[in-house]
Amino acid sequence: SEHMKDFKIKLEWYTSNLLVWVILTISLGLMIVNIVTMYNMYSVIDTMWHEMVQIKETNAYLYQFIEEHRNDFD
Repeated sequence: SEHMKDFKIKLEWYTSNLLVWVILTISLGLMIVNIVTMYNMYSVIDTMWHEMVQIKETNAYLYQFIEEHRNDFD
């Protein structure tokens, strides 16, 4: 009986220990996934920003061009 009680305590300690490690591992995994996702989103936003700047420049250039040559079409 005494031996069984000792075994039960060991088993409980092992189980709770395992649970802590499993939760820690899952948390760490989710953190890494979130960081990767954040980085990817940052990259996408950065790329989109550069594209928007280019479009803005192109629009400004086109507007200028049209203003300068407006009278050519009369």
